[in-house]
Amino acid sequence: MNDIDNLLGKYFNGASSAGEEKRLKNYFKGTGVLPEHEVYRPLFAVFNAEKQIKAPVITLPEKKTKMHPFSRRLIIWGAGSAAVALLAVTLSILRSSPTQHPEYVVIINGKTVVNRHKARKYAENMFGETEKIIESSYQPFREAANIKEGLNAGKILRETEQQIEQIKTNYKE
Repeated sequence: MNDIDNLLGKYFNGASSAGEEKRLKNYFKGTGVLPEHEVYRPLFAVFNAEKQIKAPVITLPEKKTKMHPFSRRLIIWGAGSAAVALLAVTLSILRSSPTQHPEYVVIINGKTVVNRHKARKYAENMFGETEKIIESSYQPFREAANIKEGLNAGKILRETEQQIEQIKTNYKE
């Protein structure tokens, strides 16, 4: 017990070595933790929980290589041709569309929708899906907040004082 107390003292003073910290972590992972040391168990359990958290993998884009002048011209001609084709299609659609325009028009996945209720239902479904995605992206932040709450020094000290008082009353009896 005295050895663990010394290691804890060194740990909280910032003077412990990596090997001593490993001994403390193994001690608190085990089943033989003394009652007076139980208050420190959540602190060392957090370290194991942090090991479980994986950082997202970030890939950097590859360096661009210089384009051959012929390829560049080909892309410019292709883009120009596509623009002319798009203009021709747009003009043909505008000419063939009826002169009366509906009061309410929405384009969903390339299709024109004039039914307000159908468009609203589609938008609500899309917003619901977006909300689910956003909600799930906040999960790691909630887990971090829970870990932080478990490390609340004031709470740990209050619990320690209560346990000390309980040990004192049990010792007096």
